[in-house]
Parts: sequence; structure tokens; C-alpha cells
Amino acid sequence: MQITTLAKEVQPYVVEMRRYFHQHPELSNREDKTIQRIAQELTDMDIPYEEIPKGGILATIQGLDPGKGKTVLLRADIDALPVQEQPCNLSQPRVCQSQEDGVMHACGHDGHIAMLLGAAKILSSHREAIHGTVLLLFERGEENGGGIGYILAYMDRHGIRPDTVYGTHMSASLEPGKVGVITGGAASTAMGFDITLHGRGGHGSRPDLAVNPVDCFVAIYNGLQAARLTKVTPFAPLTLSIGLVEAGTAKNIIPSDLRFAGTVRLFDREKVGLPFREEMRRLVDSTAAAYGCTVTYNSFTQPGFPVDNDPVCAAFARQVIGAEIGEDAICQPEPWMASESFSQLQKMWSGVFVYLGVNNPEKGTGADHHNEYFDLDEDVLALGVTGAVVYALQFLDSGIDTLGSQWKGTLPELYDTRGVDGATVQSYYDGIQL
Repeated sequence: MQITTLAKEVQPYVVEMRRYFHQHPELSNREDKTIQRIAQELTDMDIPYEEIPKGGILATIQGLDPGKGKTVLLRADIDALPVQEQPCNLSQPRVCQSQEDGVMHACGHDGHIAMLLGAAKILSSHREAIHGTVLLLFERGEENGGGIGYILAYMDRHGIRPDTVYGTHMSASLEPGKVGVITGGAASTAMGFDITLHGRGGHGSRPDLAVNPVDCFVAIYNGLQAARLTKVTPFAPLTLSIGLVEAGTAKNIIPSDLRFAGTVRLFDREKVGLPFREEMRRLVDSTAAAYGCTVTYNSFTQPGFPVDNDPVCAAFARQVIGAEIGEDAICQPEPWMASESFSQLQKMWSGVFVYLGVNNPEKGTGADHHNEYFDLDEDVLALGVTGAVVYALQFLDSGIDTLGSQWKGTLPELYDTRGVDGATVQSYYDGIQL
């Protein structure tokens, strides 16, 4: 198969799909019309699929010898973000515009959907080349982690055990034509917090008669910045940012309450994430007590798992994709400090998460993710299709056995013992028709 040629042939279809999904974005866990369109496209390709309630779509492409060979799972996330899109990107008008006010595909998921549908079109038309099974996963709610638990529960209940998982993400830091393949930590994990400090309000002229939660917050903020430097090993990264602070109604009124929220990003859950969470809880509680405030933890999640590319899978992806598109197109960029639910698929099954460069100054597509100016260079979509198809077909034909590096525990242990954002597998099973 001339996969690069086939990818170029389906490029018009992929661009059409990308523009449709970009024009009709839907927020996390509300992607009903997106699911309907994906289902229609799969039906037109004669690809069987199951809709996982609250999880997404899992489609299956069998080779000509069903039940034999290995299984590869290719994944795309499908949700958009609550961002008001600008009509122009960094330098020029967009080729297509969101038609939903305040909702935008600001992270490239529209391209992810389109590329996986393009890969599906190639694979479904060349089943004779599939020596095993290819699963296509379209995941709901990646941005808030709302869909992956339902997907894992569904796969666990139905005994679906892929040999490897593969995902692609657009990268605004890489130039077009580059595919980033990182060995090990490719994207961080996140720990979120949303905390309210309760003081005692008063008049701005008599701060001595009030308990000002703003003073308490300032001390907590400075303490957290110090803890980030003094309580964490310098050989393991950790970032902390507070993106929301709410307090007060007027300049001369001392507020009773202050709410602040943010995220912590890291790669090592055991040595960095869990100890820092404990330190943060101690610091918030002790500082609040010292300032005469009380604390409500609206949410304070456990650190999850980073995207951790299996060394064997990463080396294999680098080899086979490089052989198809040119070794000079493969690079190893810096890890991404954002988090990704693909990490949970990798915790169960060995796999690789690759980055596809879209930073093209001539087309104005260099804005960072989750930004109202973010845009894609559509010319790179064929390259993403090529990478997915090459990895899937070559892995099925390879002698690689990744079972030895997979998670040995059960799904309940993954959620209950290890912890992912405080979720439990029981909550995914109860009341869900799987």
C-alpha cells in the first residue's frame, strides 16, 4: 500500500470533515450532533460501531481473517471549548468559522476527528491489508475527563483488550511536516483545586474589626509559590497556576469570602504529585487558621497519570512513520505540560501519543492551544492520517508483544487504589447500560 498517496487522496474528505466539525463545535459531554455525524460517516463506510453511553463511539474494522491477529486502537477526542473564536487567526481570516457563539474547537479536536475518519476510510477500503483488528475510538469529554471512565468501563465489561493504543494531537509549537514522538513522559498530569476561604466582612475603614480572606489568600499564594520550589525535587517538574480569584463587591467593603481555583501540573504522581497535594492541604489549612479563616474545599482532585509513551511503541512509531514520511520529519520535542485523558488508555495498554506540527506563520496558525486565535494548517491533516494508518498496519504485521509492559491490575484498582480525579469505577458501572 502507498499509504502517503492514499492519505493525499482522502485529504479533500478530511478537510471537509474538519471544517464541518469546526463550524459545529459542541462542549464536553454535549457532543450529540458530533456523535451523530461520526456515526453517519462510519455507516457510509460500512464500519460497525457501538455508541458507549456518555463515552463516545467505538468502531471496529476487521481484517479478512476475523478473530486472528493483534488489535490496535486509534483514538480521537471530539469535544470543543467555551472560547469565543476570533474571525481571524494570527495573520488572516480563517478558512472556516465556528457557528456556535462562545464555543470553539480551540485545541484541534476537529482535526483529530477528521484524521481518524480519514484513516477509517483508507482502512475500510483495504481490509485485505489488515492482519488483525483496528478499533476506532471517538472520545467524548476529553477536556474535562468526563468520557474516558465510561469508555474504560465499557471495554472492561466487554473484554476488549487492545495490544496497543495510538493517538495524535496537534502541536502549535512544531512546524508543519514534523511529527513529534517522545519516549516516556509526553504530557503531564493535572491536579485541580477549587477552594473558598471564609472570613468576616466589614467596612474598609476598620479592617481590625473584620477578618479579610484576601489577606489570607495572599499568604496562601506566596506559600504555594515557595512550596513549589522548596518541597519538590528540582529534578522533577511541577507547575502551579491560579486562574480564578473571586471576592468582593466594592472597593470599600471587606468581603466575607474569597474563592480561588487553579491547577498543578506534573509528571511523577507518586514522588511529586501526592506529596505536594498533602503539603498544599497542610499549608492552606494552617494559613487559614493563622488568619482566622475557615476553608471549604469545593474540589481538590487527586493527581492523575501523565501521558507516558511506552519505549517499545515509541521506537516502533519513530521507525515505521519515519520510513514512510522521511526520517527527518520525526523529532523529539519538549514534553507538553498540559494533561490528556489518553494517559488512562496508556495506563491499561501500551501505546504512543504523537504530536503533529501546525505552527505555520505564513498561514497564521501558530497561536497556542485553548486560545481564541488557535487555528490549524489543514495541509498537515494528510500527514496525521498517514501516521495512524502506518502505525496500525505495521504493528499488526510486527512481532512486537507489548503485553509484558501493560498495567497488571484491574480496572477498579486503577481507579480506586491508584486514583484518577477521585473517580471510582463503581460510579461508571452503576446505572449505565453497557
